[in-house]
This record gives sequence, structure tokens and C-alpha cells, in this order.
Amino acid sequence: MRYNTNSMLQIHQEMEESATMSGASWGTTFRRILLPLLKPGLLAGWIYIVIVSTRDLSTALLLYSPGTEVVAVVIWELWENGQFVELSALGVLFIIALFILVMIAQLVGGKFGVKEA
Repeated sequence: MRYNTNSMLQIHQEMEESATMSGASWGTTFRRILLPLLKPGLLAGWIYIVIVSTRDLSTALLLYSPGTEVVAVVIWELWENGQFVELSALGVLFIIALFILVMIAQLVGGKFGVKEA
């Protein structure tokens, strides 16, 4: 929510008012003006939630049921069963996936973020 709040605070109400005065409906105003301005904050918030939620093992262990295991639960079960080779491979793949996600976030942030003059 923090990322989205900052994005919303940067959009002045006059943007919506000028679109309304030009004859745009609320849906058109949202789709053509507000959504492109909110996109960087929404994307940054989504990436942050994905990264933080992948580290939350305790909630996943308490809430999972057979057939609905998430990666953190599979890693825990592999460790409990002593399958360290599979555990290491899955852990490396998991770290690589998170690294790629963070790199994408940095590239998108560099493209859509605040530009220095």
C-alpha cells in the first residue's frame, strides 16, 4: 500500500477535472490518465509483496494442506526428509527466480521511475 499511496499522492485532482471537462467518462479517465500514472507504483508494490511473501515460511507451514504446498513448504519437507541434493537444487532455482524478479523490478524502475535532470 505504501508504494500505491505515494503514486496516488503525486496525481493531482486537476488531471481528472481536465479529463472530465474534455468530455471523458470516469472509465476513460481511469484507463488513459490514472492507470498509466499509477502503473509504476502498482508494479513495485506487487513485486515487493511477491518477494516478501516468498520468505514467509511460518504462515505457509500452518495453512497448507496436501496438494496445495507452496515452494517454502516443499523446501521445508525436503529438509525434514534429509533430501539435501533436491533441497539444494530447489533452493538455487528459487534464489535465481527471485534474483530475476528483482532485476526486472530494477529495470522497470529505471525506465518508469523518477528521472534526474
